[in-house]
Amino acid sequence: MVNEETRRQLLREIGDYLFTCFQWASSFDDGHGHFNVLALKKPVFPGLEARILAYQRETNPVFARYCDVAGVPDAPKGLLDWYPLPVECFKCASVCPFPEDRSVATFYSSGTTTNARSIHRFLDLGLMQRAIVFQYANLIGRAILEGTHILSLMPSPEDNPHSSLGYMIQYLMDCVGGTQSASFFTMDKGLDVDKLKATLRALSADNAPVHIMGPAFAYVHLLDALGDEVLTCAPKSALLETGGYKGKSREMSKNELRDKLSHQLGIARDRIYGEYGMCELSSQGYELCALNAWADLIPEEGLFILPPWMKCIIYSPDTMRPVLPDHDGQIALFDPCNLDSVSFILTGDIGRLVPLGARLRSTIPGHPKYALKLYGRAPNAVPKGCSMSWDEWHQSLEGRSM
Repeated sequence: MVNEETRRQLLREIGDYLFTCFQWASSFDDGHGHFNVLALKKPVFPGLEARILAYQRETNPVFARYCDVAGVPDAPKGLLDWYPLPVECFKCASVCPFPEDRSVATFYSSGTTTNARSIHRFLDLGLMQRAIVFQYANLIGRAILEGTHILSLMPSPEDNPHSSLGYMIQYLMDCVGGTQSASFFTMDKGLDVDKLKATLRALSADNAPVHIMGPAFAYVHLLDALGDEVLTCAPKSALLETGGYKGKSREMSKNELRDKLSHQLGIARDRIYGEYGMCELSSQGYELCALNAWADLIPEEGLFILPPWMKCIIYSPDTMRPVLPDHDGQIALFDPCNLDSVSFILTGDIGRLVPLGARLRSTIPGHPKYALKLYGRAPNAVPKGCSMSWDEWHQSLEGRSM
């Protein structure tokens, strides 16, 4: 049951933490060695992680039971004393400890008819909204011309209220999109290619840059519809490509997809980038590209920068122990904006923390030491090291209403 007084205090602290991180990351080196004093020290809110997790353990029966089964001590000293909740829990139990009628939004994961879908309900969207705007402004928005029109290849929240990606894009459209920003995808008709092409031609004629946002499968549909036709977006346009295919289109390698999009839409290849997010989290990471770093220093594609308020730990799937940077394992993320569900999540994705060189770091807002390299989903999303705890916990849920 929600402890309203404690929750209000944590909301204030988390909100202050996000804003402080946003200010700090905004004051990065300009590439010529000119540091703002705010950039010298990463903001720290002592004990905030522990208080968030303790609050969730106290008020969230699902998380409390998992902590007991996993052996989390009564007085954990730090984040490594906790065990991240496997993301599968969002599919088999209600991880949000408040009545459904108090939800202001409910997001579902993408899935097929044969697989259960994660459900993430929100008591309010304030922290998520700040996370969306702050991370975008620092890592992407600073290189996007003011008034750039955002063209979405996702259904609007009115058409599909259960997509966290659709909500993120719509919120950015409302906050920073130009007057011609719009969605070109509906649940009943799919992608409106003719309308999108007409809009791109009109904006190109006005030399107005666009920022196209959508999932990979929608871009494949667009390319198939274009055939050999080539459009020319205005200079300084950009494209966000995220998500996967999930059986909704033929699959295409990332390099091939981006090369074709760059060629047929006239958008510079180094202004096409990815996003790492999921419905079970409130914050997003963005791929390193020319929009947020010196592109000639980026060692490879597929490196993501997480918000400074998030923590990332890579665990060995065999021992469930943290591994050092530059080693592969399962990705666990701590997102303080998940206050009303669970903040520490084992994502089920495989990756590694890649150290960044000093020159490259100096060009990225916040000077992150590491980028997250993604390899895709783990063959078995539940790691061996905690599989017994998972099984025991999962069995304890059977026959119970959560």
